[in-house]
Amino acid sequence: MKKILSAIAIAVVGATAAASSALAGPAPAAAKDQPFFANVHWDDDFDDRRRYGPMPVPNADAIKRAGIVHLVEVERDDGRIEVEGFDAQGHEIKLVMDRKGQRVLSARRDHYPDD
Repeated sequence: MKKILSAIAIAVVGATAAASSALAGPAPAAAKDQPFFANVHWDDDFDDRRRYGPMPVPNADAIKRAGIVHLVEVERDDGRIEVEGFDAQGHEIKLVMDRKGQRVLSARRDHYPDD
């Protein structure tokens, strides 16, 4: 009985992980040609994809002007683009951009570098 329950638990965890990675989706095609977006995690909510269409590629120059030199994640949540990365000193920066990813609406910088 314990073996059956263990097998069921493993199957459920595996299915959950597969579903969450499927929701994240691949990078937009236009981002694949830009080195700044290499190795970035893209996360697009199914409802946002249905409501707003494909995720746009954020403006790399606007992101760089905000101080990000190493981009980690681009996420769309409630239509807004959220960008996370690090500055040259290792401080984490989180940006909220407009729906098209062209303007930075707000920025938050951690005071201490991540370890």
